[in-house]
Formats: sequence, C-alpha cells, structure tokens
Amino acid sequence: MDMTKSVAQSLRHARHDFLNELQLISMYLDLEKPEKAQAIIRAHAEAAVQLSHLSALHMPQMEEWLLVSKWRFPEIRFVLEVSARTGNPELDGAFARTLEAFFQSVRAELDPYVEYVCTISIFGEGPSLAAEVSLNGDWASLEFPVESAINATKACEGDRSKWTIRAQMEG
Repeated sequence: MDMTKSVAQSLRHARHDFLNELQLISMYLDLEKPEKAQAIIRAHAEAAVQLSHLSALHMPQMEEWLLVSKWRFPEIRFVLEVSARTGNPELDGAFARTLEAFFQSVRAELDPYVEYVCTISIFGEGPSLAAEVSLNGDWASLEFPVESAINATKACEGDRSKWTIRAQMEG
C-alpha cells in the first residue's frame, strides 16, 4: 500500500483545505448569507466528532487511511460516519489494506465527468466491527478485494452500490 505522505505534506493539505473553508465562510458572511456560513461550521463540527469517534477505536492504520483518503483520492468526496465505540485492533491493518485495494480498483474505473460521493460507516463493536462503503455509480461488476481475515458483501441499488466489510466468521 503506497500511502506514504509525510506529516508535513499532510499538514500542508490540511492547512490548504482549512484556509479554503475559511474563505468560503468569509465570502458567505460578506454576501449576507450567514446560514450558509453556519452550515459549513456545523459540517466541520460534525466531522470533528466523527474523527474523535474514529480515534477512540484504537485502529491507527485504518484511522490514518481514512484521514488521508480525501487527499489521496481527490476524485471522491468522502463522508465518514462512526457509530462504533470499540474497535478491533487485531484487524486494523487488514481493514486498512482492504480499503486501499478497493479504492485503487475504483480509481481505475472512475468517470472524470461524474462527482463521486462515498460514505463510509463504521459500526458494530470489537470483534463484530464492520464498515459499510456506499458509493454512487454503477459498480455491479466491481469486486471488493479482501484479505483472508475479512469478508465483503455487496448490494447494488440503482445508481448506488454498498459493500459491507467485516471480520471473517470462524467455522
């Protein structure tokens, strides 16, 4: 998995994004559209809560993958939802490598004229931790590459596909 970004590179990306968002807030305030500025602030506050929940899972490789995914895959807008309160550290690397392999497969099939939005929902607790990946577009032919410790199920509904990845059940 080639995720190598230095801390300085990651912070440069974060700083750039942060300044862009501040400019948007300032612009909306100058245009006397405070509700739009407040919506941006609320969205960032909610994202911060989700990142706090992600950190509490104690799965640093998956956390890092999710934190830098928007810069590594700028063609996709990622939305993170974390309802789990305990993670599965034993499968940390397997989850991160599975997400990486999947999005590398997706990248090869992206249409440059489509806006892609991907919601990643992490739910369950400990050994039953799972992640649902929901991506707009017709992905019926795309398989989710998984490691032996992980399994994936797919559901395609019109112009949206969902994959649920979780620990492989024993037996």
